[in-house]
Amino acid sequence: MFDPHKEKRLAQTRAAMNELAPPLKLHPNALLRRKQPSSEPASPPLAAPIFTPLEEVQQPPHYWPDPAPIIKELPRAPAFDAKTLLPPTLAEFVMDEADRMSAAPDYVAAALIVALGSIIGTSAALKPKRRDDWLVTPNLFGAVVGEPSAKKSPSTGVVLRFLDRLEAKEHEALAGQQQAHAAELAAYEVHQAVIKDSMKKAAKGKGDSAAMLAAQNDMATLAKPKEPHARRFKSNDSTVEKLGDILANNPQGLLVYRDELMGLLASWEKEGREGDRAFYLEAWNGTGSFSVDRIQRGSLHIPTLCLSVFGGIQPDLLERYLAAITDSMDNDGRIQRFQVMVYPEQPAWRWVDRYPVKGAREAMRDLFEHLASFDPLQDGATAPDEFTSLPYFAFDDAAQEVFIEWSTDLNTQRIPNEASPIMAQHLAKYEKLFCALALILHLASGQTGEVKIDSALRAAAWCSYLEGHARRIYGLVESARVDAANLLARRISEGKLADNFTARDVWKKGWRGIKTAAQADTALTILEAAGWVLAVDDADKEGGRPTTRYLINPKAKGQKNG
Repeated sequence: MFDPHKEKRLAQTRAAMNELAPPLKLHPNALLRRKQPSSEPASPPLAAPIFTPLEEVQQPPHYWPDPAPIIKELPRAPAFDAKTLLPPTLAEFVMDEADRMSAAPDYVAAALIVALGSIIGTSAALKPKRRDDWLVTPNLFGAVVGEPSAKKSPSTGVVLRFLDRLEAKEHEALAGQQQAHAAELAAYEVHQAVIKDSMKKAAKGKGDSAAMLAAQNDMATLAKPKEPHARRFKSNDSTVEKLGDILANNPQGLLVYRDELMGLLASWEKEGREGDRAFYLEAWNGTGSFSVDRIQRGSLHIPTLCLSVFGGIQPDLLERYLAAITDSMDNDGRIQRFQVMVYPEQPAWRWVDRYPVKGAREAMRDLFEHLASFDPLQDGATAPDEFTSLPYFAFDDAAQEVFIEWSTDLNTQRIPNEASPIMAQHLAKYEKLFCALALILHLASGQTGEVKIDSALRAAAWCSYLEGHARRIYGLVESARVDAANLLARRISEGKLADNFTARDVWKKGWRGIKTAAQADTALTILEAAGWVLAVDDADKEGGRPTTRYLINPKAKGQKNG
């Protein structure tokens, strides 16, 4: 049976074989734009079909070029420009800490932004539109991506120590609060006992209805003192149930930090823990309530579910995780919520032993303490009402115009014209990112009142910078596919496959990264483009659907890729 699409591709491949093939560099994001061969629509024939027997294709040696090396390349990470992205005080701290560690400043900056957003939490929101009641909280999900030697943990640690300090102060204050609560509780119990005694006396004999009513009123107005709780700013390893308990007493929200973030992501995939993922996805929104009902634990209502998430992850682990998501139907937008995710180039190591810049750490300490206890209404926020549940800031006129222009471009140009589905889904969540960043930078710079244009412009710069990192990170998906193609190339050079093999022959081998028909098709498409194999259709004599078979370039046997 004639397949015009296959004949067109065969003719193009033969034409390309008349020239020596240069080394093939596969840009990972370019492959994101290519659909699987099985899903491509057939193109109309451009000329009369040409049928060539298989033996004729493989006989003439000049048809075969030298197999091109398949080189894996990730997009380069965007440069970190502290002066453009951060207010001066934050920029000085980030660059000083990164320089003394000889680490990428991107790591320190990403951790700082997410940590500051987690402290603000639901204390204040941003209202991006003048007439609509849409609110955005500044809680964010983020990660630092790098090899084990990239100093991800030390870079994050210099920021998280400010949260640890705040929690230590909260626990110190809790001891005194618990003593006061014990005294108040004792007084409450005494008053309760006296009222109950009055009720007993009023009920004796014929009963004193007036005395009973007075006692009932006294009991109704007697308020049990609330047990004090230290405010939590960070949790390292908690179940969803325990996080619910913590958040019930911490309406501002908190940061979930995992040094190895893959452990948290993997826990969302475990059987019986399907609700964990939904809990975190809802917590990313930052403005909704959440109710947990369990037979043994009873019911728990969280008025405002708000979480920030941050951690470190290694590229190879993230590569496998992303590949599993994109090769399946299980893409619910969870990875796209990690918007403050950076994968920088590693700076050259230098020996640095100097004192910190005077005042840089102290300024960050004071900023964290201020945001942990500030009153947004005193700083110019609008009080909540029936339809806006949180105190909120708004853009001033100039900043509003920046956001309108940026949002219009995002939704009418960037997202509709984005060829990569996973990248388009990532960009679709950037409006929250812009607003969260604008509010964080506004409050972190010490400004009050409406959010100014400088914070809006910095937020736009952050979005552009983080988009570059997202493209590099999602490039890991195609990197895994190129790795699979390289593995298949090695197997071909070792003689593990013979001429006229099919995609089914490949994935039935169970080789790493090529365990499904789709993975085999992708790897073979890459190899065909590099001149390692040639796809031809073996027409069914009974008129059925032709079988695509692959001829091996004779020069590929014993060839080393790269």
